[in-house]
Amino acid sequence: MNKLAGLMVLVTRPQPAGEALSQEIREQGGIAINLPTIEFGNAPVNEPWQEKIALLNQQDWLIFVSPHAVKTGLALLQQEGTTLPSHLKLAAVGSATAQALTTEGYHVDAYPAENQSSEGLLALRIFENVAGKRIMIVRGEGGRETLENNLRAKGAMVTPWITYRRLLPTLNTVECDTLCQPGRFDVVVTTSYEGVKNFKILAGDKGWSIIQSIPLIVVSERVKLLAMALGFQTIWVAKNASHAAIIEILSKRRNDLCRIKSMNLR
Repeated sequence: MNKLAGLMVLVTRPQPAGEALSQEIREQGGIAINLPTIEFGNAPVNEPWQEKIALLNQQDWLIFVSPHAVKTGLALLQQEGTTLPSHLKLAAVGSATAQALTTEGYHVDAYPAENQSSEGLLALRIFENVAGKRIMIVRGEGGRETLENNLRAKGAMVTPWITYRRLLPTLNTVECDTLCQPGRFDVVVTTSYEGVKNFKILAGDKGWSIIQSIPLIVVSERVKLLAMALGFQTIWVAKNASHAAIIEILSKRRNDLCRIKSMNLR
């Protein structure tokens, strides 16, 4: 079934999820190129990760905010020669993060099936009454503090565990100029505000005059508002950050995308 036949899509999601999404788009007949606008680096040197691991036995919940948080957190555990305590309950902000834990052999006690975000996790009944609970959140440096702030407001004792950093990739000028040609893509897919912001930076002044008119697919209303503030003109929101939801909105908007491309090339 070729729901996306001929549709040219630029995927800015970081690796490895970005290439996986690109491959799914190709399987639906689309033409996809993965240009990650975020790279991942090691945890900051001043992050006392050994101390955080030592605190795991005292925690009630361990929340992972992304598949990369799972990857890096479990890698540090392995480096330290330890495993997660059996009593510890695990939560994830979405299905991809939950799947990453399941793949590693862990049971996931909670994750939002619909609103796959920090807000969706906080809305789960199991996190309504967390006063006195000890909760550790595995995330990247500079990430959103929505979970921490809301859980603390509910009386939980929250500890952030920073396991990675988000970095701006280095692209050569020729690569950027090639990707930012008029008509090169019908739509751009991004899954975070930082990914949107970095895309504008990487495009430069010359590329920005072109890409701001290309429709943008995002995965939350919050990112849509931030992208609008940056100057993107046409923005649609997928139901969540899952690949299925992104494929769904690309299929739903296919005719609109073809019409917009035709108008832009006149």
